[in-house]
Amino acid sequence: MHSMSIALERLRSQLAQALPATPGLRHFDVSFPLNDAFDPLAWLGVQVCYPQFYWQQRNGDEELSALGAVIHFSSLASASQFLHNHPQQADTRICGLNAFNPEQGSLFLPRLLWRRHAGVATLRLQLWSDTSLQDDARTALAFFRCPA
Repeated sequence: MHSMSIALERLRSQLAQALPATPGLRHFDVSFPLNDAFDPLAWLGVQVCYPQFYWQQRNGDEELSALGAVIHFSSLASASQFLHNHPQQADTRICGLNAFNPEQGSLFLPRLLWRRHAGVATLRLQLWSDTSLQDDARTALAFFRCPA
């Protein structure tokens, strides 16, 4: 868990940079060492913030652990539209559950996303606002009181 604390502190410090008071989507990524015994599912289990989401690809090549929501989507169409509206952030991940009926779902853009893919792990902090990234950065700073 020591690596997680270091990664969270590095992300928190990145919020100190000047952000525009304009709408947008912004990612901050920090590399995360895989050599410690970090268990993303156990990490989620001790959190008090919601939503929480865990997913592992069947063949084990990719794993996600998501905490907190920047924005919620009630349907696959609205989540897809959000991704379509932000093509400059092509690697944005939406997490959650989609019902058999694509018009219903519980999807969200996570505030924090831990991802392991191809032997590399990353912790991502995401900001989004339809009015001001500065305002969402303040919201994200308050969110940092949550993760353990």
